[in-house]
Amino acid sequence: MCGFFGIHDPVAGSPLPEVDLGRIHAILRHRGPDDRGVFRTNNVLLAFNRLAIIDLSDSGHQPMANARGDIHIVFNGEIFNYLELRRELEQKGHRFRSGSDTEVILCAYEEYGTGCVARFNGMWAFVIHDARHGRLFCSRDRFGIKPFYYARDGERLYFASEIKALLAAGVPAAPDEPQVFRYLAYGQLDVDEKTMFRGILQLPPAHCLVRERGDWRVWRWWRLPDAANTLDHAMTPGEVQERFRELFFSAVELRLRSDVPVGALLSGGLDSSAIVSAIDHLARTRGPGTDIRTFTASYPEARIDESGYAAEVVRRTGIANTLVFPNSHGNLAGDIARVIRHQDEPPLTMTAFAHWYLMEEIGRQGIRVILSGQGADELLAGYVEQFSGYFLADLLLAGTFTRFLREAALLRRRSNLPLRLLLLQLGKAAMSRRLSSLVKSLFRERAIQHLDPEFVRRNRRAAAVPPPEPMRRYSRLNRQLHRSFIQESIPRILHYEDRNSMAFSIEQRMPFLDYRLVEFLFSLSNRQKMGNGTSKLILRRALRGVMPQAIVNRHSKLGFTVPQARWLGEMRDQVEELFSSAAFDSRPYWNGDRIRKLYRAMGTRGGGTDIFLWRVMACEIWHRVFF
Repeated sequence: MCGFFGIHDPVAGSPLPEVDLGRIHAILRHRGPDDRGVFRTNNVLLAFNRLAIIDLSDSGHQPMANARGDIHIVFNGEIFNYLELRRELEQKGHRFRSGSDTEVILCAYEEYGTGCVARFNGMWAFVIHDARHGRLFCSRDRFGIKPFYYARDGERLYFASEIKALLAAGVPAAPDEPQVFRYLAYGQLDVDEKTMFRGILQLPPAHCLVRERGDWRVWRWWRLPDAANTLDHAMTPGEVQERFRELFFSAVELRLRSDVPVGALLSGGLDSSAIVSAIDHLARTRGPGTDIRTFTASYPEARIDESGYAAEVVRRTGIANTLVFPNSHGNLAGDIARVIRHQDEPPLTMTAFAHWYLMEEIGRQGIRVILSGQGADELLAGYVEQFSGYFLADLLLAGTFTRFLREAALLRRRSNLPLRLLLLQLGKAAMSRRLSSLVKSLFRERAIQHLDPEFVRRNRRAAAVPPPEPMRRYSRLNRQLHRSFIQESIPRILHYEDRNSMAFSIEQRMPFLDYRLVEFLFSLSNRQKMGNGTSKLILRRALRGVMPQAIVNRHSKLGFTVPQARWLGEMRDQVEELFSSAAFDSRPYWNGDRIRKLYRAMGTRGGGTDIFLWRVMACEIWHRVFF
């Protein structure tokens, strides 16, 4: 896990601009405190900060060259199947000089060209400069776990792991108004290639960028197959569960490969408990592996505290656990600007701060790799209140009215869903896309009414979010899971979790985002995900006997929740000062009087206004940090 910066200019005889590499290395040092390096020619500059995880020796130094010295790479991330690929490449005649996965990428590129990425199981953003073919080849992993930003100045291309490195190189810093509107009004980030900085883009997940002989090409190299989600109809229930176990255990085992200490987040929820239980199971059945430690966020509010469930897993596995209390950090107000600087863009909710404090404690204890359960909710319909309507709509459309009534009753009882919410979600799922968009826009008006009317008029159309691929053969439930996975939920979570973990030089790995597991789960029908009034059925069934029974049978779902309204209330003096400042009133985005009135009327539970008020507050602080 590392950070890189670079410039590429294909125009012959055009000297590269002078940049302050010392400053850029310092800006990216948190991403790679162990080593740094530079490669420069007449038309390319590659700079690198290294966090050593695999092969801690100097042979893992970057930028790394191939044996002939005519191909160089900077690479942020991990290729988890690098040992298997290395053996494959050795059989084809390649000889390795290091034990790093970086060299595996280089040799795979030499062997397979730009198609090498299809062979990688991992998370990455990399740049390869191929002098032999006059080519610059850039790639980002399937789900965008690792960041890749770029900006163009004529034919000159700037690229980096973080936006602030581009700004330090002289890329102009200016807010992109339509994206600011999208953030404030719609609560959306990372839904496409645009960022909140004008002229700075991100290479989308599962995309490659190539510059070669004057040509510029960006293409999507991987996508989920638009299958009919019926793989399980050709398998027995036992075979489906066995295949899930096989893929899940493999995903966890691959992500334990490390030459530095490994830990795991343990919220007490089903997903993180599954990972920690799988680690324990692998150690018991395949011999001792990596010793790990677990970390749990705990809160005084019983309604959002899951530490009791985490304790069940700790008792079962005997794995060491540390409780972290985000509420105990008295300097939350003072940390906001620091967190936003690391994030580059303002987080959508204050959940990012609970994760920040977890990473801070993990870094303090010397852990350099951490496993988390992100991705399972979007793959297995974990948010029952969001996905239940789509599940019920599929039952109605299939004509199974008796089962529809039974499942609706079970959802109300076991998942504690009010009838009003069930009907609302069912109605939403049954709507056409156009009608659903209209209803969403009506709800968004609650936020838009507090924004400046001229700002709204200028940007409403430009900020429209393009829909994801339609996936017409999917069920309604799987279409919504796909939308959440590709566009709505996972991208923003990956954004803030990468920046938070790397702020403390920690590599975060997510077994549920193993592409083999993702493809398998999207090939399954609804009955493997929801039923009997609960969700994540295949996970519960396949890991019965591996996880504590209290976790398997648990129906409540909290998510990674924080007491946001209370936190905002506890910062009243700082928030009032911010909202009453001349700088705040000078922004062209909002109506200051309306914002102040809304904040003063906010109760301790928020009522939904805390979410919008946080975005306004974060946007103002973002302005002060970057412009």
